[in-house]
Amino acid sequence: MDDQEMIRVLAARVLADGGWAVDTAAGIAEALALRPLEFDAIIIDTRLGPERGTELFALLRAQDPLVSRRCLVLTGAVADPTPDEVAVLLKPFRADDLLDAVNRLAGHRPAENGPWDGVRPGRTG
Repeated sequence: MDDQEMIRVLAARVLADGGWAVDTAAGIAEALALRPLEFDAIIIDTRLGPERGTELFALLRAQDPLVSRRCLVLTGAVADPTPDEVAVLLKPFRADDLLDAVNRLAGHRPAENGPWDGVRPGRTG
């Protein structure tokens, strides 16, 4: 979920090329309509115009306390508040960083077993 169409399209293309079936949303209501708790990985941008991606995360966590294991938060600013228990990918990121992060969230090993390169692994808490 990202409010910027270019980011949504590029991320969807990268993930589809990596073998994932992808749905996209521009905002919280649109994302909820897709039933995100059924997804293997959920990518949430922190800033969505007037909305905050952390609001979606809070709604999902209220329904499934373990959802944080499948969430990846995208942010362009280190200072943006992000939930401690989720993986974070800093913008700008490389296509392979995004694919590796999603593969790791879903329990798949990426082609290269290198460092997260800008992704903070989720912490349990």
